Amino acid sequence: MKMKYKIALFIIGAMIFGTSCMGVSYSLWVQEFEGKETNQITTGCFTIQFEELSKSISLKNTYPISDERALESAQTSYRMKVTNTCNTTDAGYSITLNTVSVVGEKLSDEKVKVAIGVDGIKPSAGSTLSTMNINTETQNLDITGELLTSYIINTGFIEKNTSKTFDIYLWVDENAGKEVMNQKFEAAVVLTSYATKMNTLETTIQNEDSPANGGNGVAEIKHIDSETTGPTFKNNEYRYVGANPNNYLSFNSETWRIIGLVNTKEGGRVKIVRNTPLRDATEINSTANNNWSTSELENYYTNTYYNSLSLESKNYVDTITWSLGSAQTYDTNETGNTKKWYDYERSNNVFAGNSETWSGKVGLITPSDYGYATSGGATTTRTTCLSLGLTSLASNLDCTSNNWLYLANKAQWFMTPSLVNNENYFILNSTGNLEETNSETTVADRPTLYLKAGIIVKGGDGSAGNPYIIK
Repeated sequence: MKMKYKIALFIIGAMIFGTSCMGVSYSLWVQEFEGKETNQITTGCFTIQFEELSKSISLKNTYPISDERALESAQTSYRMKVTNTCNTTDAGYSITLNTVSVVGEKLSDEKVKVAIGVDGIKPSAGSTLSTMNINTETQNLDITGELLTSYIINTGFIEKNTSKTFDIYLWVDENAGKEVMNQKFEAAVVLTSYATKMNTLETTIQNEDSPANGGNGVAEIKHIDSETTGPTFKNNEYRYVGANPNNYLSFNSETWRIIGLVNTKEGGRVKIVRNTPLRDATEINSTANNNWSTSELENYYTNTYYNSLSLESKNYVDTITWSLGSAQTYDTNETGNTKKWYDYERSNNVFAGNSETWSGKVGLITPSDYGYATSGGATTTRTTCLSLGLTSLASNLDCTSNNWLYLANKAQWFMTPSLVNNENYFILNSTGNLEETNSETTVADRPTLYLKAGIIVKGGDGSAGNPYIIK
């Protein structure tokens, strides 16, 4: 059940007012169409109470300003409080800024900046409106004027019997110049709230739809336990597959993506990877050999990158025993397909003196992670893609174009070392094939980690515009 509540309508105009050292100054104003009284929406026990705690944004006799000045000015901010007064039901919410048509020339969304603070935590910078995710559920926003674009500025979750306070900041970008004179901007802020039944992240993944060939979804992988008698299956895994599945996750104020529910020595854990590389060119560069435990990248991830995460984010991350096994021969379909690499990675095949496992929090993706992420296509099915050697996977376009872990024209490090040369690691090269290269090669790195078991999904649907929110 979803309920939408219009908060206020902002009308901001930019027009010539005089001259200044910038050559032009601006007069901006806001008109409010809603009352100040407390409003309450009730359906059964699902109860949301909304309160305005400040006057609406009023920007009179102002001009384009920097993020720093905007976030320090009371004139650019609007405060509201949302309370979930129910004692049994949790509530999800989404806050959108919805631009509407104007009479005259419209101020471009690229010139408007927005930021939002939650529970007194002030944002450090603003975002240009045009760069924000777009809300596609716009049919019932109930706003005045013709809707142009609905931008998502915040999503989250309010536990039962708790409140959240929001500070919304809106201003004209300091880089705006004379071109915005006599232009107008109108927008409405809308709060959407809905009752929610929370699932764990593990359950959410397992409940995803299975994909068709070339489609998006979650594929169940049944690993055969060779130590038992008969073809029994155990330790099943669930992997997101396809060109762009709904596996987006908000983590550490960044966008990450869920690889799937993956087996570890500690049990099934949700494995995630940063959506974009941390750096486009970096080295693994082990000090003496291709031992991840003593590599410079491992040292950076453990002692610098991990410590840069927020305290909340660190609380989500599990310490896992990562397997460092690899393959001696891996070129042909029989020896180099995805299932073979899954087994190689979990073997004790390492150079003498190298560690077979590593206990830590942040690592990299592996060849089998990449292989299992394909959904295949109409010409080459997923089953066929999984049977092919990863060193030649790019020769089958269906296998790479329908694989969300592949970044076109950008090579990525794998965590898996070579057994042929004790200075080499494997990479996913820019064409989509497995390749062996020296650890001092400069390649993009995507931090990868495992989340603790039992984490709750408190919002979002996993899409790019509405990523999963966890607690």
